[in-house]
This record gives sequence, structure tokens and C-alpha cells, in this order.
Amino acid sequence: MAVNSVKIWAQGHTSDRNGYVLRIVAGDTVENFLATRVHFEFNEAPLASSFSLSDCTIPKNTYWSTESDEGLTQDPDNPKHYYALLIANKNVESTGEYVSLDLAKVTDAAGNRGSGTFHSEGVFTIDTVPPTLSAPTLGSATVNGDQLVLTYVEGTTLDGAALTDNAGFTVSNTAGTAITVRSAVVNATAKTVTLTLSRAVTQAETVKVSYTKPTSGAVIQDAVGNDAVSFSDQAVTNNTPAPADTTPPVINTATVNGDQLVLTYTETNTLDPAALAGNAGFAVSTTPGTAITVHSAVVSAADKTVTLTLSRAVTSVETVSVSYTKPESGAVVQDAAGNDAVDFSSRTVINNTPPDTTPPAIHSATVTDDQLVLTYTEAGTLDPAALADNAGFTVSSTPGTAITVRSAVVNATDKTVTLTLSRAVTSVETVTVSYTKPTSGAVVRDAVGNDAVDFSSRTVINNTPPDTTPPVFHSATVTGDQLVLTYTEAGTLDPAALAGSAGFAVSSTPGTAIPVRSAVVNGAAKTVTLTLSRAVTSVETVKLSYTKPASGAVVQDAAGNDAVNFSDQEVTNNTPAQKADTAAPLFIDASVNGNQLELHYADANHLNANYTAPASAFALSSPGAAAISVSDVAIMGKTVTLTLSRAVANGEKLTLSYTKPATGDDAIQDAAGNAAADLRNEAVNNFTPGPAPAPAPGPGPGPAPAPAPEHDPGAPNADHDGVPDAQENQAIGPRGSATGDGNNDGIQDSTQAAVTSFSAKTSSGSDTSVTLVADSQGGKVPLDSTTRITSLEQKAAPTQTPKALETPIALTSFKATLETAGSTETFSLYVDPKIGANGYWLQDHGGTWVNLASSPYGGKMVDEGGRLRLDFTITDGGAFDADGQANGSITAPGAAAQMPLSIVGQASDVAHGGFWF
Repeated sequence: MAVNSVKIWAQGHTSDRNGYVLRIVAGDTVENFLATRVHFEFNEAPLASSFSLSDCTIPKNTYWSTESDEGLTQDPDNPKHYYALLIANKNVESTGEYVSLDLAKVTDAAGNRGSGTFHSEGVFTIDTVPPTLSAPTLGSATVNGDQLVLTYVEGTTLDGAALTDNAGFTVSNTAGTAITVRSAVVNATAKTVTLTLSRAVTQAETVKVSYTKPTSGAVIQDAVGNDAVSFSDQAVTNNTPAPADTTPPVINTATVNGDQLVLTYTETNTLDPAALAGNAGFAVSTTPGTAITVHSAVVSAADKTVTLTLSRAVTSVETVSVSYTKPESGAVVQDAAGNDAVDFSSRTVINNTPPDTTPPAIHSATVTDDQLVLTYTEAGTLDPAALADNAGFTVSSTPGTAITVRSAVVNATDKTVTLTLSRAVTSVETVTVSYTKPTSGAVVRDAVGNDAVDFSSRTVINNTPPDTTPPVFHSATVTGDQLVLTYTEAGTLDPAALAGSAGFAVSSTPGTAIPVRSAVVNGAAKTVTLTLSRAVTSVETVKLSYTKPASGAVVQDAAGNDAVNFSDQEVTNNTPAQKADTAAPLFIDASVNGNQLELHYADANHLNANYTAPASAFALSSPGAAAISVSDVAIMGKTVTLTLSRAVANGEKLTLSYTKPATGDDAIQDAAGNAAADLRNEAVNNFTPGPAPAPAPGPGPGPAPAPAPEHDPGAPNADHDGVPDAQENQAIGPRGSATGDGNNDGIQDSTQAAVTSFSAKTSSGSDTSVTLVADSQGGKVPLDSTTRITSLEQKAAPTQTPKALETPIALTSFKATLETAGSTETFSLYVDPKIGANGYWLQDHGGTWVNLASSPYGGKMVDEGGRLRLDFTITDGGAFDADGQANGSITAPGAAAQMPLSIVGQASDVAHGGFWF
């Protein structure tokens, strides 16, 4: 412990201001009242030698007594208690100062030093100037009920002698009616005289008091005998309170104008002005019972009103009612006396809102990046109905280049429409916006149905800040021969084509260069993909450098800021470790055209062309037709080509068998030596064209023979994708495409092995067209593509999808075969945007659902002619290939689905506890 507190007080001389007064009064000798004993009581006994009066701060004009019997003294009965005599100087005046003690020098018996400065309980007033004698005069008069108090101005005190009867006082009210004074009592120290009246005065009365000194008996005088001065008709301050108010406020009227609803209360006094919270217990509804949210409630105490601000303006034709239920906590509507207002229900509101016939008019337009905000002038609010597509708005930039409007969203209360553009504008662009009311569907209008006014080429204030920051290298990853750089950039990269290595240099341990064949920019994803001269292995350490080329296109952002050079940046190597190939080549199908029959295999590697199965290993059967033998066997890639002894006729049915030789290495096998399985009576797709039509009569050459179709057009599933031709021929594509052409490439989907369409059922039971494109380049298939879609079907969504994931068309499960095992394939899925999908969601092997059609995964979403195109990539054997094997076949049970953006990035509730991206 330590001495950490002390109580300081003075003995006697207490004033009515809770202080201490050292003074003399009339008739006193100057020596009287000049000293007081000051006491110190510590929280524990201090070491006596450590406490000295010299450590105290005392009021000016005072000093400590030095007499031995009046100096600092310890209480013999309480070692914590000390006292000393404080003396005032003569003929001085001062006030407002304390006796203070700093405990820093005071220690306890153990030597522990105290801390903190403590003050006396009151201030000291010093008045040792002798007073001048004068008669007391009236200072003020107040009345409360039947008690009238007169306060006198007097240098000393009043004479405390008892007064008799009315003691010379008379009291009257406004009308001059006398109020009898029953008694008069003096408080000498307070210098007051209190009159008790014959009745209590009311709050509204005006009272006067007069005094005439009695001719005999005790009179009002001071302590030294000076008689008080007589006075007449002195005004009395009436402090009589009003009678107690126990009547609660009651609703009287309610009126509304726009979004302001005013309730007037019947109340004798005023309302309590305390602020109300939220709707304060009020509920407002309109015909036929539709609620209107109450944003706030404000009390006007003097006007006895409560004004409600509604979430929207009411129209002139609405019937409005209001109810009130007192809240269980917080401020409530009440009067100044605390009486709570009475509850009421469905009180009719007088509607003073004038009819609104004025349409909303454009007031201003601003754009920041890809967000263009139009503000409307409108007395009420806008109609919050959702708008479709561009909603009639068109935006253009200098010199008249259109910028697509992706969506338009209304904020009814703010009276704004926010357009999301297909790209961010730069700070130097001049932007204009126009509006033409759509002929159908929702339009911009106010809450009462007045359609917004059309406008044309309205200048938009461009608030997009100038971009002066160059793109900076962020990270790089390599998989095989694909090295992807990601840049940190506020906007997008310039998509201009780069030439050659574009300034990039790649090296591998220990500094061996790997030439860069090409560099391709993805502006939106802010990436540059380098194609290397060879694939890196999983064990290589790769580094990357960039030096801006002296001429030609360079890596830069859309604003023209050149990317920053860098040297020897580490590249994350995602190339999978090479696994031992133990899987045999998998037979896919066989097709014949004339005397050429092809067997197609899927495998992690190419077939081994050094070991060709003998012709005798193959057997062909054609019912009712001449026998067919194999004259030659050739292998290229993953295809085995048989040359037949004769051409197969159009429409001829053919089956194929293959028996691996019992001995030797002459068998169909992959580069790892895994032999293909035997085949038994496999059906062969016959693509042999029919005979050319007869030439037309007349001069000149006849028409050229029709080209052979890619697949058999007569079969019910000519392209072998698992979807009947009849269903594919009903596909719906982007605007301008023919029926059956789901990707608008001018070719029927039923004739393309890499394009498949089918009709899916939505969650509401309606049909919707879905098109899948493999080996996609912007939704189109390269002419030399060998990728095939082997199945596309709708499957039920699993029971453990995240709760927030909405799958309007369940799963679109597909399989596709690739030219090269382990390669990465790009797909495009066309769906109707009305299903509300915001991505292509797929579950990886760890149970995490991600959006592959998003920039972090190299995908994107594109509005193509009124169809939503979801672009995504999947690697054979990678995290999103369901079979997990790099076998030349990708299986993907994904979903064109909706995930609310507000929860993207939160942990899911799926079994593996993954995250959404």
C-alpha cells in the first residue's frame, strides 16, 4: 500500500456556496473569524517526518499559525488525522482558492511514496475588510402556492426576532383583491422573510406585495438594528406550478401530402420533444392494405404534432390509413408531463397530395469508369420496377462509337437510373447518352405512371479519374508450355496484338533460355499468356523477365501507360508431375468413307506408329454384301486408318472386330506400350456420300457434286453427341441466327461434332434452349478442330449444393474427347439470360463450387445477340475434370447458375467446407 488519497476540510465558516469563509461583520473586532482549523485525513497513516505544511498550497492572503500549540498536529486517537490553524491577513478580500496537497513527498511507514494532488472540499473566501452599516432593502419576492418569500439585500444578517401577525405586509392579486397574510417568519442567515398566505395562489395569478413598518412590536431589521425600508406594490415572481397533468395525448387529425404525414394531437400542454427512433410505433398502409414504410417520426412539441416521413410519396388517389402501437422500449409519443399517447388503429388520413401529371425529366448524367448515373427531376419517386437489357438507353463516346449498355437499375428513392456499361470509359473520353422509351416492357416512369421524357445526345459529366499508373507485374504461373502473367492494373490492359516474344524472356534452371513463341493479351483479365517453345516439366524452376520493346506494340493499359520492366521474377510451376502411363488406349468410335475406315482412340499419349497391327487382326462384316478385307493399316496420332479391299457403299451397314495377336508386339498400343482391347462387332459410322445427282438438261456443265457431309445426315443422331438431330434442329441462337444454329456460325448444330444443342427443363417447368461449343474461339469452332462432344444431357442437381446456389436448369453434364491428353480445352455455353445465371459453377475434387466463367479462372460472360455466353476452360485430368484422369476425355457436370454476389467469398456449407469464387 501507499498514501494515495487525503481528505481536506475546514472547521466552521461554511458559506451557502459549499465553501469556507473567513470574514468579520459589523460590530466584530477584526480579530474575530480570521482563523479556521484545517484537517487532513489520509487513507493510511503517513510517516510523520514526511508530511509538512510547506508541501501544501494555500489561498492567497492566508498563512499557517506558527504557534507551537497551533501548528501541524497529529490526532492522538487517529494517526491518519492531522490538523493545523489557517489564519487570514487583515483588510483583504479574495475568493475561489483551495488548500491543496501534493502526495509526491508523503510516504507511508514503509517508505512507499504517494502520488496525486488533492484539494479541500470547498474553496476559501477571505473578507477581512470591516463592513459599512446600512438598512436592509428588498431584493426579490417569489411565491409558490401559499408561501411568499422576500429576500433582502443586507451586508450582515437579519434580526432573527419573531414577528407577529402580518408584520406589516399586505398581498394582493391581479384584480386588486387582498390575500391575507397569516404569518411572517425571518431567516436571519438567509436574509429572507417567508409569508404564509391565507390561500395558495394559482399559476395564472399576478401577485404584488407591500410593506409598512409597524408602529410597535418587532420589525424587519438587520442584526445591528437598522430597520428595513418600506415599499409598495412590489411585483412577486409566481413559481406556482400548474396542476398535475394526468391526461394522455389523443390523436385528433391526420393529413398526408406526398411523403409527409402529419398527426395532430389533442393535449392541454405540449408534447415531449424527445427524439423518436425508427417508425416510433407508427404503421401506414394504403389501399388495399399495402404497407408504406415509415422512415422517421419527428415531434413538434409546441405544435402538438408528429410528422412521419414515408418511404415514398403517396399519390393523390390513394386511400391512406395510419395506426400507432406504443413501442415497448425507447422514446414514445407522450406529453411534457410524461403521459403516453393513446394507441389507435387504422385511422383514416386526409390525403392532401395534389395530382401528379408531370413526367420525370433528366436532370444530370455522370459517369465513373463503367457506371453511368442519370438523375431525374421528379416531385415523387420513380417506379422501382426492374428494367430489361439497356431499357432504351444508348451511350456513345467520341467520335460517336457506341458503348453497349449491359443493364439499367432504378433507385426509386434517389430518383436515379444507373447504367452498367460494357467497358469502363477513360478520363479523356467525351460521353453522351440518349433515351428512347421502349415500345414494350418496363420503362422509366414515376410512381404514379408518368413516363419519363425521351432525350437525345445528353452530355455526360465524366468523373473517371485520369489513369497515370502503369500496369505492374503481379504473378506468373506456368503449366506445360503456357505461361500466364497477371498484372496489377486499375482498368484493363490494351488488347492490341503483340509481336514475337513481345519483350519477354523465360529461363529455366540453371539459366537455360526457353524461347517465347507468342504473347497474347487478355485485356479484361489483365493477363498476358506466353506460348513457350516447349513444355516445362514439373521439376523445373522458371524465371521471367520483361524489357519493353523499342518499337511496335507493347504491354500497356487501356489508357496507354506502358507496363513496368522487371527481371528474374519467380514463376509458379503448376505443370503436373508426369505419371506412369498404365492405361490402355480407349476406343471411341469408327467411321468409314469409301475404302478408308478410321478407328478413333482416346489416350494420354499418341498411338505407337512403330507397332502396327497386321491387317489380319481386323474383321469386317457387311450383311448381304460382298466380303471386305483390309489391305493396309496406318497409324497417325490417335487414329488407326484401314485401307479396305473395296469402297463401302452409301447406307451400307458395317461392323468391325479387332483381335490382338497372341504373340509379338504387333498390336494397337500407345507410346507407353499399353495394348488396346479387342473389339467385337462394333458398329461403324458410314459417311460415304451418295451418288452425285444427274446433270441438269441443257447446255453447259452440270452442278458440282455435293460435298460429303461431316457425318451421316440420315442418322437420328448424325454427329454422335447423344442428342437427337430433331432436337438440335430446334436450337435457338443469338439474334440473326437460323433455327438449329445455337452459336450463330452459319452451320446447323446437328452436323457439327463440337457443337451440341438440347432442350432443358427449367425449375418452373418450361423449356429452354442450351448450346455447348467445344474448342471454342468466341463461340465458334476452328475448321481444323478434332474435339468432339460425345454427350450432353440435363441431370438433377446434387442435394449438397450450397444453399444460396440457384440452379434454374439443374446441371448440364457433358463429355468431350480431345486430340491431346492432358490439354486444356475452352468451352462456351449459350443460355437464355432470363434464367438469371451469373456464371458456370462447377465443383472441384475437394468439394468447392467455383465460377469458371469468371476472370480469376480465365473465363467470362458475354451478351451475344440476346443470348448469354458463358466461356470457361477445363484441363483434362485437372481439378474440374470429373474423372480426374488425363486420358483425352473431359467429363463436366456443371451448372449455369445464380450465386448472390454479396456472399461470394464466404465459406459454403458443403461437405468439404470450400469457398466460392
